[in-house]
Amino acid sequence: MKKLKASRSNKNANKSAGKARLAKRTPADKQTIEDLVAANRILYAQSVLDGYGHVSARHDTNSDRFWLSRGMAPGLVTAGDIMEFDLSGEPVEGQGRQTYAERFIHSEIYKRRPDVKAIVHSHSPAVIPFGVTSVPLRPIFHMSGFLGTGVPIF
Repeated sequence: MKKLKASRSNKNANKSAGKARLAKRTPADKQTIEDLVAANRILYAQSVLDGYGHVSARHDTNSDRFWLSRGMAPGLVTAGDIMEFDLSGEPVEGQGRQTYAERFIHSEIYKRRPDVKAIVHSHSPAVIPFGVTSVPLRPIFHMSGFLGTGVPIF
């Protein structure tokens, strides 16, 4: 009987701990999270992101942190799926949820570029071939003038 009660109290403690973590989010955090959820869903709906792409946003009040959803399809992201990460790419409160392996790309960019406020990681079928072949991506009409004389192949 004691074990059962202890187990129940642990569950209640975990529930209240989860609520406490969510309560720490400021109005600015909540707005950023809403925008991040919308960005995931819109970019997925517009076929900018496939089922493995994702979007992150720098934390509003702590520039050493960023928001990114747990590892899941971007078209299904809700506010409850958004996690906080430090600039090492580690979840602040992971709660055992699966994360994207590419979160380290986000953390390194945020670490080196304080001016960057959001990042989109996509697997665009229209662009990927140019990154894996020696065929250069070239500007072919006036709207691509920003490409200048070419784009480097990494």
